[in-house]
Amino acid sequence: MGAYGGIFLVAVRELLVYPQQLLTTALLVPTRLVVLLLIYSYAFSYRGEAVNGITASVAIWSIVVYQILLFTQFRGIFRTISAEIKQGILEVHLNKPYQYLLYKFWEQLGKGLPIFLVSLLTAVPILLLLTGGPQVSLNTSMIVGGILLMFGGTLVSACLYILISLPALWIDDAEPFFWIVDKAVMILGGAYIPIALLPDNVQFFASVSPFGAPMFATQMFNPSFSSQWVALLTVQAFWISFFLLMIILVFHKAQKSLSVNGG
Repeated sequence: MGAYGGIFLVAVRELLVYPQQLLTTALLVPTRLVVLLLIYSYAFSYRGEAVNGITASVAIWSIVVYQILLFTQFRGIFRTISAEIKQGILEVHLNKPYQYLLYKFWEQLGKGLPIFLVSLLTAVPILLLLTGGPQVSLNTSMIVGGILLMFGGTLVSACLYILISLPALWIDDAEPFFWIVDKAVMILGGAYIPIALLPDNVQFFASVSPFGAPMFATQMFNPSFSSQWVALLTVQAFWISFFLLMIILVFHKAQKSLSVNGG
């Protein structure tokens, strides 16, 4: 664990040495917030104060949570792993005294966490100023549930994007897998429309699918969240376990194939 912690810290330091991405995030987040506020305030003014129990303020907070959590997601790990497979770098890593996929996990986490923190520290004060808060009563259980779902969603995301990167071992281009999965996560994770505003059948599918699971924490401001978060956490635990098993099996097969072929 110490070695992987070192990998994490190196990735964090590299980002801090070249802070352009952090500065871009700090500037981009307020722009997105203002645009979202204008769009949803205008839309809800036509439909009344609430839709399906969701107010404009709750809708904005839910979508902003998605935008913040996007920086803890592992979208970037797909291109890193698939590129290293194509370039033959994977074989070099396999001869090192560490587990390749764990190495990439901690490296990607180190790249994403500082951006997440900058986004969080920028977005929350602005949201509080513009909306006065999400206008829901958050109890201790809901806060704990939201935090646990954030951690669980990060792990689901990591497993999902790692798994879809591995077909690059056998096919020329695994990019179509990325586009399908990424767009599914955007739709079912609530990137532009909160899940509570979608049709009931879509809400159900989002609540049990691996594509909605990375972003379950966006639902923490929904009126029914206090009675749902344990079930959502259980779904995340299932998909983490399932994807981990698939990754172990697929990567083991890949290692055997590389060994047989002299990799």
